[in-house]
Amino acid sequence: MIKPIEKDDLINCLNIFHQGYETVAIEFGLTEENCPDRGRASLPYEKLLTEFEDSTLMFGYLHNDKLIGFMGMKMCDDDICKLDDIIILPEFRRKGYGKELLIFCKQKAKELGANKITLGMIDDNKCLRKWYEDNGFINMGYKKYDGAPFTVGYMEYIVLT
Repeated sequence: MIKPIEKDDLINCLNIFHQGYETVAIEFGLTEENCPDRGRASLPYEKLLTEFEDSTLMFGYLHNDKLIGFMGMKMCDDDICKLDDIIILPEFRRKGYGKELLIFCKQKAKELGANKITLGMIDDNKCLRKWYEDNGFINMGYKKYDGAPFTVGYMEYIVLT
């Protein structure tokens, strides 16, 4: 079940960030020195609270009343929805929960009047890139940031009306 995140849920969401992104931080060698908050694996509560208060729409995925996933998105200028995060706890991956959150994101973006969804990701994460491509996203380009141990890939999905 997908539900909106409330302020009281944020501490549990932070656990999703830390556990879910830790596998990525390890795989891609993310440190505080080469990537802020280790790619969100060590995101502080204050930053998550600021995002919550600054118009990021947050949703949680509950499985047997346990929060196992998180999705954050926000509307930007020009009818664009930015997908910030889809995170599933490692032990619940590859069971379709992330896909359910992505479908929900697409529906919510359409409800909000978005004409496309954009995202940035570690492009070196070939498995994740393929997952987004298999779910209708197309690559829009790459950027290598100074000091970052990876290339950022930018993707978008055209919201069908």
